[in-house]
Amino acid sequence: MRFKLETLDQLDTAAQPLAERVLKVSSDGIGGPFNMLLKSPQTGSLFVDMLDHFNGNFSHVPPLARRLTVLLLARNAHSSYAWWSHQRRALSAKEFTEGQINAINERRKPEGLGKMLDAVYDYVSALIQGTPTPGVTLTALRTVFDEATVVDLIVLCGTYTTVAMILNEADVKLPNNEINTLKND
Repeated sequence: MRFKLETLDQLDTAAQPLAERVLKVSSDGIGGPFNMLLKSPQTGSLFVDMLDHFNGNFSHVPPLARRLTVLLLARNAHSSYAWWSHQRRALSAKEFTEGQINAINERRKPEGLGKMLDAVYDYVSALIQGTPTPGVTLTALRTVFDEATVVDLIVLCGTYTTVAMILNEADVKLPNNEINTLKND
């Protein structure tokens, strides 16, 4: 274990309000990335604000585009926990097919995404490469999103890349009896 796992009764008083806030919305309790965020409650609170922004539908980025983005980022970061959590939710909600999830896991563009999600896939894939996106990729994205949505998409990428880093650095394990389906490459 890389970091001590905190339990509710071990939290200092500064972390208690953040823990209570997280418990109201998190299916992971204070697990997942939240345990690490509780170690720095002031920063953790600001970061949870960002997560609330995206998960509470305040962002301009449509929910399916957010889910696809998070799956791509989890895959790229080799974040088993993030991958497990979001592929499970995507399949349960029938947001994507198993074939589409498998394609993402194999670093292939899924078929049948449609114009908006095709543009998101191409743009986020280019952002992941860490170089300026090709003009044609940005142009395609701008046919489906206005500039405010493009900015939100960029910030979403940064936010969920941070989540993946937190999960990886904390070595967050999958729940008991769950199987890691993220491909190793």
